[in-house]
Amino acid sequence: MKGLAALYTEDCKIMVTGMDTVHGREGVEKVVSNYRVAYGVMTLELKSEEVGPVGGDVTYDRGTYTAKTKDGTVADTGKYVVVWKKVGEDWLLYIDIFNTNKA
Repeated sequence: MKGLAALYTEDCKIMVTGMDTVHGREGVEKVVSNYRVAYGVMTLELKSEEVGPVGGDVTYDRGTYTAKTKDGTVADTGKYVVVWKKVGEDWLLYIDIFNTNKA
């Protein structure tokens, strides 16, 4: 989980269906862990549908996701919006909003 969390800024925010906003890399680890336990998710496929600049060091990405279990069964589908921020030479996830298509 720490490897994934390293893709986020130190001050990141994650907004997930049914949860308060989670802050920081520790929050990333918590969200990913909870998601894996709740759905048995082992892989996440992202399909970017729109990417564009917001400003010099900020860009956005909007798309869909498919989460799958170890055997390839689809556990969840949904949509996301991510705001990327350039930190030094790296582009990192700053704001991550995703929600399920499940009712």
